[in-house]
Amino acid sequence: MVEKIGVLFGGPSIESEVSKRSANRVIDALKRKGYDVVGIEYDKNFFQKIQKVDKVFNIMHGRPGEDGLVQSFFEYFKIPYTGSGVIPSAITINKYLNQQTVKSFGIPVLKSILLNKKTYNDHKKIVETNFKGKVIVKPNTGGSSVGTFVENSNSLEKRIKEGFKNFNEFIVEEYVENGLEVTVGVIEFKGKIKVLTPLQLKPKNRFYDYEAKYTSGMTDFIIPPELPQNIIDRLKEYTRIIFANLNMSSFARVDYIVDRDMKIFELEVNSIPGMTQLSDLPYEAEYDGISYDDLTEEILKSAGVKKDA
Repeated sequence: MVEKIGVLFGGPSIESEVSKRSANRVIDALKRKGYDVVGIEYDKNFFQKIQKVDKVFNIMHGRPGEDGLVQSFFEYFKIPYTGSGVIPSAITINKYLNQQTVKSFGIPVLKSILLNKKTYNDHKKIVETNFKGKVIVKPNTGGSSVGTFVENSNSLEKRIKEGFKNFNEFIVEEYVENGLEVTVGVIEFKGKIKVLTPLQLKPKNRFYDYEAKYTSGMTDFIIPPELPQNIIDRLKEYTRIIFANLNMSSFARVDYIVDRDMKIFELEVNSIPGMTQLSDLPYEAEYDGISYDDLTEEILKSAGVKKDA
């Protein structure tokens, strides 16, 4: 009997459109590999549709596809799925919780604070008290850099108030001036953890924002990065530690910033990286000799349940 593969995409998050683009490429790749594939868009009939397939390739970026919610559904109904389990998904969707967890592994992270409406209303000067100079402010559970901005710590009030109209929490981090942005993909390849060659990102914008990520020509990709080999090796080792210690599965991508003194700081972990034409992880895999179709098939092979057992 031929297995029916469902590629889950879409959803209500701001990353829905990117998810659709990822899904289209994944579906085409799996069809070329000979699989019986159907796209499943997340909607009110999701529960009925998903139970008609044998395995799920989850490429739904953002919530609820990346925060542990749909993973708990797959676990309950014992439907094999790609990606990490409930617990690592819930940790990594939360940037602040992710940083505190990664810090416990001995990996450096930037100074940061968690900012919600109550905290801010109780202490309007909380950012200015904790930081001097520029900070970068990100929605704590957002993705694709939507709602992210850089501002002086003493002139945030207007933008913070605007931000709270769309997001409940922000993580505020010290801003690394002229920092070198690097992302490192990691996959399960032939049953083992394989860390891919790090990729340096040189966005035309101030930082690697939504436009820079998903608009052709807005970012220069440099692989391997313009860094000493020992720093590249350390980035790969940090990524392996994070993937293994968080008990992640299938694939992930870890973002870092390297300052002018060659100090590495982990920024965030993406448990369902993009698989579009412009996405970082497939680019790194291809550099390492893994075609897009082979990458997609290897991710599918990692599908399973009891991922947190």
